[in-house]
Amino acid sequence: MIRHATGLLIVFLSLVSFPHLHLAAQDVNSSEYNNQGVEAYNTGDYSKAISLLEKAYALAPDSDVVRHNLRNSYQGMANTYGEEKDFRKAIPYLDRAVKIDPNHAPLRTQLGTYHLNVGDVNAGIYHIEEAIRLNPGDLTAHEMLGQAYYMDNDLASARVHWDYVLEIDPDRKELKKRYDKAFREESVEYDFNRWKSRHFSITYPPGITPALRSSVASILDRAYVDIGRLLGGIYPAPPIYVVLYTAEQFTEATRLDGHIGAVYDGKIRSPLTNGDGDWLPQEELKRRLVHEYIHVVVRNITGDKIPWWLNEGLAEALSRNFESNDVARLKENYATGAVYSFSQLSGNQVSAKQPEALRNAYLQSHAAVDLLWNRFGRPKMLSLLRALGSGTKIDEAFQLTYRRTLEDFEWELAAQYQ
Repeated sequence: MIRHATGLLIVFLSLVSFPHLHLAAQDVNSSEYNNQGVEAYNTGDYSKAISLLEKAYALAPDSDVVRHNLRNSYQGMANTYGEEKDFRKAIPYLDRAVKIDPNHAPLRTQLGTYHLNVGDVNAGIYHIEEAIRLNPGDLTAHEMLGQAYYMDNDLASARVHWDYVLEIDPDRKELKKRYDKAFREESVEYDFNRWKSRHFSITYPPGITPALRSSVASILDRAYVDIGRLLGGIYPAPPIYVVLYTAEQFTEATRLDGHIGAVYDGKIRSPLTNGDGDWLPQEELKRRLVHEYIHVVVRNITGDKIPWWLNEGLAEALSRNFESNDVARLKENYATGAVYSFSQLSGNQVSAKQPEALRNAYLQSHAAVDLLWNRFGRPKMLSLLRALGSGTKIDEAFQLTYRRTLEDFEWELAAQYQ
């Protein structure tokens, strides 16, 4: 199961772009390039503005006006990609903006936030710490630094910054939710041990044997290689955070019901025991960990621009086989009408369904991805994921990839089980 992080992590941060200034004619060429760049900027043609203003900057590198305008043009292009949540394309433009104006604190915060959105926590921390050094009282920077520390599994440091923000501005409701979540997790995990492999940082409760810890690490390290290769050579940057619990601790930390086996919310979270306190069988533990790791890889490809059914269907299809009892159950679901349209399975609200309905949603999603994978092959699926990652909507991406509409595919899927 995947649960999206809340708050600014998945929200584009816009910064103020000040009106462009015209350059005095001390150098006719740089002035012309600058003023043409201003005109392009004002029409929203940031690419043209950048090209012209870079020429002006090359001729007048000491001009504060040109530097100001070029910085804003880089930021305008980054904002365009940011609005589309294509942070990987946005980051190089913010890097260039920061290079010509390294003391601009809001730019540092924006750049750090974008790094967090692509999972580069270390770079995110560096730039946001710089923003706070430049402007110590900036509440947005403190909020985002808290988020960065939270992602880095430093819950105590995260809460220090969030405490500061909420003391000054207690009406930040989304931050309050994240603060409460971090507080719950810290109260459960305060005495947990930590262990690092090459790719994963694993936090686990006292009483876990070295053999079990090593088993978890082996499962994850193997998934890192196998799933990465299967999904087109995608190997997320380390460390990938994993938190292990007993079943009781898992429920307390996540507030998820007992029918949820594990979750990825920026960290892989999984219980090691069942509700009776018995250790999970090795195969079941492996299934849960691999399922959640698939979400990590898919998020690296698509960000959060993927419908629930495809995200969960992939995680199911690549972590376990579709068995004969699954076939029988899905046939029964189609016979009784206990199935959903893909539009009903698109949003993350699906995860809030009652246990029986949620199991049916997982089953149908699993069957859909199995059919796509087996009939059309892995390359088509990778093309679909990349199209989603580039910002193409699911209906268009699906039709371009598979030469059929999603509605047509719904009928094809139903025909397999009726």
